[in-house]
Amino acid sequence: MMYTNLKTVQIIIALLKKHNIKHLVISPGTRNTPLVHSVENDDFFVCYSIVDERSAGYFALGIAEALDVPVCVTCTAATATCNYLPAIKEAYERNICLVALTADRNQRFLYHMQDQSIDQVNMYGKYARHAVNLPELNAGNEKYSWYVEREVNEAFLELDHHVKGPVQINYEVIDLGNFSCEKLPEVRKISRHGIDCDWKKYADYLSKKKRILLICGQNHTDTEALSSEISKFEKKFNVVVSYDYFSNIYGENFLKLSNVVESLTSYDNGLIGCDLVISIGTQVWSGLKYSLVSKAQHWCVDPQGRLSDGFITLTDVFESTPLEFFKNINAYANGTNDHVYYNEWKNRLSKAVYPDLRFTNFYVIGQFVKNIPKDSILHLSILNSIRITNYFTLDPSVRVFGNLGCDGIDGPFSTFLGQACKTDKEAFLITGDLSFIYDINAAVDKISDNVHILVINNFAGAEFHKNFGLKQIPTLNTHIAASHHTKISQLSHLADFRYLSAENSQQLEEGIAEFIKPSQGPVILEVFTDADTDAAVLKRFWDVNKIYTKKSAFKKKVGKILRKLHLIG
Repeated sequence: MMYTNLKTVQIIIALLKKHNIKHLVISPGTRNTPLVHSVENDDFFVCYSIVDERSAGYFALGIAEALDVPVCVTCTAATATCNYLPAIKEAYERNICLVALTADRNQRFLYHMQDQSIDQVNMYGKYARHAVNLPELNAGNEKYSWYVEREVNEAFLELDHHVKGPVQINYEVIDLGNFSCEKLPEVRKISRHGIDCDWKKYADYLSKKKRILLICGQNHTDTEALSSEISKFEKKFNVVVSYDYFSNIYGENFLKLSNVVESLTSYDNGLIGCDLVISIGTQVWSGLKYSLVSKAQHWCVDPQGRLSDGFITLTDVFESTPLEFFKNINAYANGTNDHVYYNEWKNRLSKAVYPDLRFTNFYVIGQFVKNIPKDSILHLSILNSIRITNYFTLDPSVRVFGNLGCDGIDGPFSTFLGQACKTDKEAFLITGDLSFIYDINAAVDKISDNVHILVINNFAGAEFHKNFGLKQIPTLNTHIAASHHTKISQLSHLADFRYLSAENSQQLEEGIAEFIKPSQGPVILEVFTDADTDAAVLKRFWDVNKIYTKKSAFKKKVGKILRKLHLIG
């Protein structure tokens, strides 16, 4: 048995087998030959030949209805694919599982004199319950096979997600390849589980794991009940519970890993090399989502059953709220946490140190976090406001919010004002100068008396100074970092803000004491720092918290010397 050497087609075939989809109605053509010749020689598949694609679509529809299973149709590129539309529409109306496997030509030449070429991407529109478009994988982009696997899995999972219906998998076949592959690749099947799944089975599975990392993303509902259930979960399984302030959950043994996550090196592979990652909540701010691209299996808990494949190792999606998930798992748990994995992380966190913060945004946020009144709400704008706040210890009674979904500059101030006007609690915003100025239109109306705004003004976009710096790009401030000379004092009259400012640590101490006083009308505390110094101190914090093996430390030292001598880049 020999298969096509085209990797994308191999993945489609392998996942058809993983999802037990075996019936294919085939129409003749060139583009789908790599798929057709591969499946017709594999005894797993049942193949039917219908020349006319319109008839083939209806023929497949009949099989799918009779057996109540998904059935595939496959054809060549261009107008052949159009002929599936009537059957696709019928399948959509009657909730029948039909899979249109539409082979496509090189999409980069679409409308540029390529023969037999039409736009096939999502060509069935609203009549397909889901549509994916797959590139041809080759030596240059084969590392993205995880993406193709995820897309095909998602298409198959949508065949019967709450309601049955048709899907389209459009895949590029640029080079027809050959049939030299003896064995299909190992592929990752993603499964979705509903609230009625076998919870005991998954609890038993978890009990065998020694290194589970639970990553808690942004959340603002069921916070007390969820914290309680996660605490029970932590006691019963070998799990480290990782949170940041946007999670709004707290527990005795929960760990905030943000202090070291940007500093993880090869030395820390034992820590991040967990058996299983479980993610809950919406967006995850923590840099763990970048550090944990590993071989660890990933479970995602999502109320809508969405695939959130942030670590490119997703295998299971649990369609339930996090609270339901932990309640059901805890009901069948029968073990205890040996805290081996927990102690490894706790020991790593204990090594975190803070360099001299100077008078920077890092220092300013730290001083404010120490003094924020209990039982307040705190909104963080973007980037450093979020990042640095999580480096300090915030009172658990403070609820934290932010527009992490898009993490943009354009709406934090407005969002914060909307939250503040609907609460009796003292409301605080930490924002940078550009974000505040960008969203200043929100300040033209009446502002609630409970509003407190901390603006850290370094007269530029600080993130660009972190990413590049003036040494690398001398003209950085001209356009990229959008340097300006605006002081917020010039804008504070727009909504009758009380205005405070600070340019040194003594003024900051006095300013914060006045700034946090309750409900005396809206107030702004503007603190002036230097963008390049802000960036340098942040990078220093990450650097001093890196731990190296003797070998890697030596290599780092040699590299530093060679860079000074301009022998390497």
